[in-house]
This record gives sequence, C-alpha cells and structure tokens, in this order.
Amino acid sequence: MGIVIYGASKATCTQRILATLIEKGVTDYELKTINLRAKEHKQPEYLKKQPFGVIPVLEDGDFLLHESRAICYYIASKYADQGVKLLPDPTDLKGNATFQKWASVEKDNWDNYASPIAFEKIFKVFRGGSPDPKLLEHYEAGFLPKLDVFEGILSKQQYMGGDEFSLIDVYYLPYTQKLFEAGYGHFITDRPHIKAWWDRVSARESWQKVLALP
Repeated sequence: MGIVIYGASKATCTQRILATLIEKGVTDYELKTINLRAKEHKQPEYLKKQPFGVIPVLEDGDFLLHESRAICYYIASKYADQGVKLLPDPTDLKGNATFQKWASVEKDNWDNYASPIAFEKIFKVFRGGSPDPKLLEHYEAGFLPKLDVFEGILSKQQYMGGDEFSLIDVYYLPYTQKLFEAGYGHFITDRPHIKAWWDRVSARESWQKVLALP
C-alpha cells in the first residue's frame, strides 16, 4: 500500500504535496478527497488524523503526519533516491542548516503575507464574505518591503534556496499562484528577478500538472 494523502486537489497545501510527489516521480499514492463544503474535515473520524480539523494529512502505513511542509519534507526524504533532488544530502550539516534557514524565510516573510491576502480576496469570498480593506492594507504594507528584500536575494541566486531548484521553491508555489488569482500578480511581475524566478518555477511540468487537476 502506498502513501495516502487526505486533501483536495484545488487546496493550496494539498497542491504543495502533489507537486512534491510529481517532482519525486512517485506514482504509488492515493489522493482521498476531503469534501470541505460538507465539512468532512470537521468530522470525528478525520479529527483523529488531524486534531485541528484542516487538510492535508499523510498516511503511510500506521504513520500519520499533518502540516504540508512536513509532509513534503517526508516525501522528499523517503524518495530521496528517485526523481528530482529536492533536499541536501543528510550528512551535509551546513546544507541542511541553510535549507532550514530558507524554509523559515518562506514561512515568515512570504506565506505570512501572501496567505492572508489570498484568504481575504479568494477564500473569504468563496465562503460568502467580503474582503476587509483594512486587513488587506495591513498585509500589503507589510509584504511590499519584504518583496524588495526577495528581489535582492534573487538578484544573486536563481532559486529561493540557492542556485538549484529545491523543495524550498515548492513551498512557494501555491500561494504565489494565489497572488495572481487575487489580483496581486503585479507584486511579482513588477520585480524582474522575482518574475524571472516565478517564470522558471511555475513553468515546471509538476506545477502545470497540479494546476490541471480537476
């Protein structure tokens, strides 16, 4: 029995995992769709797997894991010898410390702004609400100076984790895509080095396959 992913193909954090599976050439897995509209993620049986009641969850035999970045890391480690190399070698102390640095950068300085913008402009509207202009202004104001720092970083390296594509770049994919869907694509395209990076990573076959999923 291969890996089972509980999630939804159009959900951002599930997309992060699916892109990782494709990059690693993993085909022996099953995506069990959780119906968010029906609140299947809040049902007692699912809460046994994910006590916070959100998706996704990985099940590998008797091993359960939630949090999408942890799941991606697990997949990239388990299938280290196949597909695209996404992680430093396990014995590379400095490489792994650098990986963790860039992983923290993504969460603290990109996701913490892109995610709430996407929530206000897309997910809240999907649920019948309206965006909060003051919240959007707050996150925009916080994100813009961070983007200028990212522009400087990407003027010196090709990818978010260095000069080679890695799992760090996979972490960025879903919510950067959502910036375009939310009407914030200019945050990317107005900065030539960020735009060049995005053009490279978003054109990857793995991400195009994820976006094409029903």
